[in-house]
Amino acid sequence: MRRVFRVIGQALWVLMPVYTVGILGWLPAAQAWWRTRTSGWLAATAALAAGGAGMLLKYALGSENDVFVMIFLATTVAGVGAALKARPVVFRRREETVELPPYDGAAAIEDHPAVREVLAGRERRRQAREIVTRDPAMAHELGIGRPGAGPDYDDGGLVDLNNAGAGELATALGWPRETAEEFVLARDLRGGYASADEVAALSGLAPALLDRDAERIVVLPYRTK
Repeated sequence: MRRVFRVIGQALWVLMPVYTVGILGWLPAAQAWWRTRTSGWLAATAALAAGGAGMLLKYALGSENDVFVMIFLATTVAGVGAALKARPVVFRRREETVELPPYDGAAAIEDHPAVREVLAGRERRRQAREIVTRDPAMAHELGIGRPGAGPDYDDGGLVDLNNAGAGELATALGWPRETAEEFVLARDLRGGYASADEVAALSGLAPALLDRDAERIVVLPYRTK
């Protein structure tokens, strides 16, 4: 029912130049100008208003019927045409906006237990790496990079490529057992690696494997078993 009333209302609005005898033919154009504030609609409003004023003037002066009819037809046709063009501008539905409370995405994500656990692991690895850099001997004593070795020190899951066994590499990093055993054999034969870059250059490990585990890999000085 509301749709029917809307259609009827818009039809009457479009036909306003007809039933007002052109006098109010400028009104639809004026509403379109108010919405758009463009020079085109302003010019159309002015022209139709001039036509409406001419209708009033001719009616007041009692001019000849032929002149009156010509002005009426011109003003009415132009007014209806302008109204048809202005209708989608004037009656378009404004998008409804709903204001939502401010959302602190970063805070909401960090509050998730799983995310907190990941961030805590990163922090533990950062602290463990500082020990490796500052005091490698202490890192060995703490068992950093050697799952299950040394005191109960949580290094965040670091794995020492120079001293971890094949089983530790396979379990902690998820390497294929064969890959881990081949790596450990070659490592022990050459007496370890000086750095992670040397591991990447000389070990023969797939670059994708090292890139995947880069955050958990550490290289301590090699110690003979």
